[in-house]
Amino acid sequence: MKIGITGQSGFIGSAVTRAVLGAGHQVISLDKYARSCFADKGYPEKLDWVLHFAASTSIKASMKAPFSTYKNNIESTLAALKISHYSKASFVFMSSYVYGQPKYLPVDEKHPIACLNPYMGSKIVGEEICRQLSDMLQIPLIILRGFYIYGNCQIPGRLISDLLESVRKGIPIVLNDASPKRDYLYIKDFELLILKIISRNPIETGTYNVGYGRSYSNIEVAEMVRMLSGNKYSVTVKSSPRPQDVLDCTVDMSLIKEAFSWEPIYSLEKGLSELMQLRAS
Repeated sequence: MKIGITGQSGFIGSAVTRAVLGAGHQVISLDKYARSCFADKGYPEKLDWVLHFAASTSIKASMKAPFSTYKNNIESTLAALKISHYSKASFVFMSSYVYGQPKYLPVDEKHPIACLNPYMGSKIVGEEICRQLSDMLQIPLIILRGFYIYGNCQIPGRLISDLLESVRKGIPIVLNDASPKRDYLYIKDFELLILKIISRNPIETGTYNVGYGRSYSNIEVAEMVRMLSGNKYSVTVKSSPRPQDVLDCTVDMSLIKEAFSWEPIYSLEKGLSELMQLRAS
């Protein structure tokens, strides 16, 4: 199959590119087209899928620059949809956690959506644009609401990335807040999901939560990293919570498991252990 991908230089886009190539598919980079939704020439023809991962993803940066966050994420989504329509391709939109403060747990796809920051807001708007154009132009659409996907990347400000960097440097582990709980999915499990999605026939269109199905608090993750690494330092907590932080966002995974016969393989401990081995080699 011919797979067009945006965001190839990013963490998820680059990992998916390697997985798709490894499965024997052809990958077409769409980043030069996704920078403008007004370009009309040179689109690749007859793609099977467009996988749209390109986005400004920093919540902190989105609070400082909300207008540019909305502009970048909406325009890149329009551009990717335009390519999909031109190339007669099915479309995957990489959304995010869009549920605000949970009203119940685990969070399923029927949970009300709510905007807590410009990044989240841009994804909510992006989802609606995708649905409208999908209906109008008959573009087969899959929306993936990814929770916390982690892997072998260095992104300052992300919990697991910062924890692994502390281990690498042999310095004490420091947390701003011990309490918030997140649902962690290892990147290799996400890669396997994408391969199942693009191979599915007929296409299972819809909106799906993507996670592991269990949440861990920041302190639980930090202690797990410390234990696996043999770090001699105790974990220090500064008690400096982020404003409007979500305290728990455990995901209901039943819909996507059933649709794609997919099950995460990597527990958090197994994923972290593999990452530490990779960084040690």
